[in-house]
Parts: sequence; C-alpha cells; structure tokens
Amino acid sequence: MSLYDVIKRPIVSEKAENLRARNCYVFEVDLAANKTLVRQAVRKIFGVTPVKVNILLERADKKPNRYTVGYTSRRKKAYVFLRKEDKIPLFEGT
Repeated sequence: MSLYDVIKRPIVSEKAENLRARNCYVFEVDLAANKTLVRQAVRKIFGVTPVKVNILLERADKKPNRYTVGYTSRRKKAYVFLRKEDKIPLFEGT
C-alpha cells in the first residue's frame, strides 16, 4: 500500500473543528492502516511530524429501509495530534 493511499479524506464536522483548536486533525484512513502508516503518511504528504496518533474503528450500523435492513460502511478514523507550531495548510482556509 502506498502512503498516498493511507489517508482517504479529511473529516469536517463540528467535533473535528473543536479538536482543531487543540491542534488535532481528523482523517478517514484505509481499513488496513495502522498508527505507524498514518504517521508516515502525514509526515510525507503534509510535511509535519505528528506527536501522537489515535485510531478509531467505527462499526457498520443497521439502517432500516422500507422492506429490508441495510448497513452503513465500516470506516477507520485517525486523530493526528501535532506540535503547537505545526499547521496543515489544507485546513487553514476554513
């Protein structure tokens, strides 16, 4: 797996915006990714060194349809904490 395939997209939500004030960025990552791969990908793509990385695996939830029961997708989120002087320029415009 390439390091560019580890991070799928940034997560923009109210909770993620509040965490950004504490210099924490939230990303959706590949299901096979681990903390080491996420740390290396952030270092290579954004040019900043993470202090701490937390991984959260969200389970698939049941969503009832009219006649059947469907499921949402499983996804993995990474909470990346940076030093106070480091910023990711992708989020600075928001």
